[in-house]
Amino acid sequence: MFPLKKILLIVLFIVVAAGFGYGIYFLFFRVAPMEEVADVYEEYIPPSGLPGAGGATPKPAEAEIPAGVSLIAQGGLTFVSALTNANTLGAAINQDGRTMSFYNKSDGKFYRLTPSGDITELSNKTFYNVDKVAWSPNSDKAVLEYPDGSNIIYDFATEKQITLPKHWEEFGFSPDGEKIAAKSMDADPDNRWLVTVNSDGTNTQPIELLGNNANKVQVAYSPTGQVVGFSSTGEAQGFSRQDILLLGLNGENFKALRVNGLGFEGKWSKSGERLLYSVYSADSDYKPMIWITDASGENIGTNRRNLSLNTWANKCAFSDDVTLYCAVPQTMDRGAGFQQKLSEKTPDVFYKVDIRSGLKTLLAVPSGQYTAKNLMVSSDEQFLFFTNTSNGAIEKIQLK
Repeated sequence: MFPLKKILLIVLFIVVAAGFGYGIYFLFFRVAPMEEVADVYEEYIPPSGLPGAGGATPKPAEAEIPAGVSLIAQGGLTFVSALTNANTLGAAINQDGRTMSFYNKSDGKFYRLTPSGDITELSNKTFYNVDKVAWSPNSDKAVLEYPDGSNIIYDFATEKQITLPKHWEEFGFSPDGEKIAAKSMDADPDNRWLVTVNSDGTNTQPIELLGNNANKVQVAYSPTGQVVGFSSTGEAQGFSRQDILLLGLNGENFKALRVNGLGFEGKWSKSGERLLYSVYSADSDYKPMIWITDASGENIGTNRRNLSLNTWANKCAFSDDVTLYCAVPQTMDRGAGFQQKLSEKTPDVFYKVDIRSGLKTLLAVPSGQYTAKNLMVSSDEQFLFFTNTSNGAIEKIQLK
């Protein structure tokens, strides 16, 4: 039998060795766990401050159509009518294909808007100082981001809210509205992830490690639900050519999308079979140019076509899988692709594009000067809606 002293020394040695080993693991090999959002409803108290004066409920006065200006878009001077007086944020077309939901920055409330300009409250609750809005596909829920970094999911049907971590940003809903994708921007680059979470705030799942490349990743759920984002971290293919990676929900190794240019920005077609994107290069005088390509399965990157319009993907909207509407700046300086903000005061004209043939039709030249963002098309293609960048108002062009 071992003497007691030797047994104690052996035990002490094992304890010290185990502690030393764990210390090495903790410092050098441990992967920090993903934060799990609490499975409870928490009330977020918005930052202090009052909304500005004004409101969204008054309907704008009907303007008289000037002589020589068409009410319906036919390729020439076209009447544009304001649907709101308010400075709006996050306008999105609803599942019915005609009404819209939006946030009024003036009074801090959410509203529903019809094509005729009738406005009703979505909730009687006031949300002060909302900075960004991401809607679910049926507009019953939204992720609200605040300037102090606070984030909440708000359910307009149940009037309940869930608080999300402050270091999350750039939110997007899945096509069924059951999940939300976001960037988890931890202070430690080794714990920055593209994540998903259920729309009730439960079951946070890491999808892709971002590290120091978070600014190269765009959250963009595909209509099929298989892809949650794009990453501009693929291998460079010579000057101004790169591979764009499609980030799968379940770690799928999708074929890379090769693009001729920099500044990639993508937008899915209605079905997810095609992808519209904009890039800029020396060939376009570093102005943004929009392209269309197949983007599903083995067809990723096939049938790629330059649509020969100098604009950004975020200034376009699909009405169906083959028809595209775009706001195109009337003038654009060389190098505009590097900084879109430089074109925020440049008036737009509007084009309709058949992406099967590449045929472009000048749709409307507004009778006033409008710079458009956030284009939306009614499901019957009767109206084209957009947000006026100069004052935040929601505007309407009648298509037929």
